[in-house]
Amino acid sequence: MTGSLTAERLGTYLAAELGAEVSVADLAPVTAGARRINVLFDATINGTVESFCVTQQPNTGEAFERSMLSEAQWLRNAAAASVRVAEIIAASEDESILGGPFFISRQINGATIPKKVIELCEAHPGLGSNLARQIGESMARLHDTPVDDVPDDVERPTGNTVEAAIEWSETELADLLQRSPALELTLRWMIRNQPTPGAAVPIHGDVRNGNIIVNESGLGAIVDWETAHIGDRFEDLAWLAQRMWRARNDQLEIGGFANRSDLRAGYEAGGGEWDDDRFHWWKVFRTLWWGVGMARQGRQHLDGTFRNIIMAASGRRVAELEWDALCLIEGR
Repeated sequence: MTGSLTAERLGTYLAAELGAEVSVADLAPVTAGARRINVLFDATINGTVESFCVTQQPNTGEAFERSMLSEAQWLRNAAAASVRVAEIIAASEDESILGGPFFISRQINGATIPKKVIELCEAHPGLGSNLARQIGESMARLHDTPVDDVPDDVERPTGNTVEAAIEWSETELADLLQRSPALELTLRWMIRNQPTPGAAVPIHGDVRNGNIIVNESGLGAIVDWETAHIGDRFEDLAWLAQRMWRARNDQLEIGGFANRSDLRAGYEAGGGEWDDDRFHWWKVFRTLWWGVGMARQGRQHLDGTFRNIIMAASGRRVAELEWDALCLIEGR
């Protein structure tokens, strides 16, 4: 928790923002996550107690993908499209208020740690399938929102999504500290097996087990919109199917709690169109993408850009992604 983030400051800000009598208590930092400061708190507003969460970017000097105001706008747009997200209460980049940019959202109770999500689904038969369908519906609704509604600071890509993914892969693989023959072979497979490009749409970019809040009713909210951008809908969908999010529950492809058919059923119920070949190609790309991402995180720790034990541990897991990528392209 930053020194400026206090109950008194939060109460003063919310009172002015909401035009109400507000007192804040029970600030509780959330330890999960490497790149954000999240603090839960209760606010008594005109005599009624409500629970919220304040989210801040740590002052590390690192350039973040998304400003806090932009991320708050993504969440508001998603909520307007009936995507399951936490309601945004307020947002500001005025550092005099809490010491840095922040937004405040309504608190949603549930599990977020992948293993805990899987355990919850195992304890309630049918919950995992229902959860995957709810995620699919939310993603279909997000992908159907107008690109023009996306915040202005988000890049509008040129060209098609498949070519952009291949170009990105070529550039990033060439920049690795250590060559990866496995990922280079994966890239050659991607080039040989290019699918028909899809339209570029608003996507979350990081929907997965770990970025969802889950309770006994299913999906409480999709969180962590800091990497939301414009891209291919199957780039978004395939990310949820990465093996790393399954907490060793590998028999269930979607987050370790559901089958692909459940996600597909929800996506189609939400108005989305499904293509298994495109899904697989983007699953291969996202595996390569995450292998490169793991290598980059390890590099950030080594060169001092962002020293953190989670970043350091990420670098040691590149080999897992290389193995996953090779398994995905074997025999294809």
